[in-house]
Amino acid sequence: ETARSNWGRRAVVDSSGKALNDGRMLAGALAMSWKLEAKIGEPKHVGLLLPPSVGGALVNLALSMLGKVPVNLNYTLSEASIASIIKQCGITKIITSKVFLEKMSVFAQLEGLILLEDVVPTISGTEKLAAFLKARLMPLSTLGISEGFSADTVATLIFSSGSTGEPKGVMLTHHNIMSNIEALRMVFRVDLNDNICSALPFFHSLGFTATLWFPLVSGFSVVYHNNPMDGEKIAQMARENKSTLLLATPTFLLAYLRRARKEDFATLRLVITGAEKLKSKVADAFQEKFGVRPMEGYGATELSPVITLSLPDVEFDGVAQYGSKDGSVGHPIPGVAIRVVDIDSGALLKPGQPGLILVKGPNVMLGYLGRDDKTAEVVKDGWYVTGDIGVMDEDGFIRITDRLSRFSKIGGEMVPHGVVEDELQTRLGQTGVLAVTSVPDEKKGERLMVIFAREAADAETLHKLMTESPLPNLWKPGRDSYIPVDNLPMLGTGKLDLKGLKDIALSSCG
Repeated sequence: ETARSNWGRRAVVDSSGKALNDGRMLAGALAMSWKLEAKIGEPKHVGLLLPPSVGGALVNLALSMLGKVPVNLNYTLSEASIASIIKQCGITKIITSKVFLEKMSVFAQLEGLILLEDVVPTISGTEKLAAFLKARLMPLSTLGISEGFSADTVATLIFSSGSTGEPKGVMLTHHNIMSNIEALRMVFRVDLNDNICSALPFFHSLGFTATLWFPLVSGFSVVYHNNPMDGEKIAQMARENKSTLLLATPTFLLAYLRRARKEDFATLRLVITGAEKLKSKVADAFQEKFGVRPMEGYGATELSPVITLSLPDVEFDGVAQYGSKDGSVGHPIPGVAIRVVDIDSGALLKPGQPGLILVKGPNVMLGYLGRDDKTAEVVKDGWYVTGDIGVMDEDGFIRITDRLSRFSKIGGEMVPHGVVEDELQTRLGQTGVLAVTSVPDEKKGERLMVIFAREAADAETLHKLMTESPLPNLWKPGRDSYIPVDNLPMLGTGKLDLKGLKDIALSSCG
């Protein structure tokens, strides 16, 4: 419907120079679906190994029109994790490209590869014309597989990053994703002149919902780049496409601060970050240089993914509405409810009291693929148990203090890793240069370990800073608990690789 209403308007652009308007996007996806149908056959789940790009968007759309479930594979994961995902989904066909395989040759050995370069040339002129006419004129119900379809049909499988273990397949329905899109439309107040600039991969839930489907079904345009750390190219794409929305992680913003000029981001009206905590120093520096302050959001793959958003303050008819607070991740988006409960008893807590965050709404996933046991652990009476510790204040703003999984029980006391990290980095005057994990300890149950970037400091300096800290002694890592690395382990989503941190700590302890 959106494509037909905006037939000639720009829809998707990428940094390789490819660009399609809405009409060509719809017709192209239809023609692509005809070719892929014969190659894929019966299997429901289809793998994709494609970066955020025009081609990646086109294939996702084509598979959805076929009634297939696209599984965008996280190409930053290990071979073992990719093999696990393929096995869990029963994937027999993976759509990719020669250009991608040249850069990521490790995947060239996978079975069932379908190369776009072998598919696109086989679409004849007659087929292109037929696809154009059908896309433009035929009833919408004829453009996709409608048999057995409902809003609660699975739209995609997005595998959790595996930061704490084996990836789990999150089943997100059409209703899940559309509910998130409708909420984003309301709070972002988008119109047809907006443009999202993004390098978030489609295997990232925010990339899939907010940079693939959000613009496609809303009628505004999107520009993709395949490397989120390439600040210079991101800046160029934002400038050339007059981007108004930028979705990124704080780590990616640091790259843009270094490489972009003020005029590159002159048209931005909203910069939204997630996946990790947005430090005030980063937000201040970005605002000072580009004139727009990054706003922090909060989400989870299992929640399609947006839960809360910070937004600029607004005023209507003399009534002010505050959209953000320092240190907060904002308010729940429309349609989503949050409650903060006691970790042990589950009792509802009063505003200002820290506890476990639960979320309820149309964005709660259908469940984990083939893991009813794991689903039951995190979805209780319709509430999703986030595993995050946070506070809701009197005004409904949410502040995340840590993850339940990022606590260590030392001497019977729960010690938050994030507080120790913040204390060290504040005293060091740097951000994103160290992370805290833990290893088993015979005497106290667990022992904190600090993994730090070698270029940022040395173990003796860090130990001295921690010794001078007012934190409780029980929270202070020992002298032999500092491990230097060339780079902190990161996931493709921009998050810390918690499992990688643990592995480094365990190997160091022998």
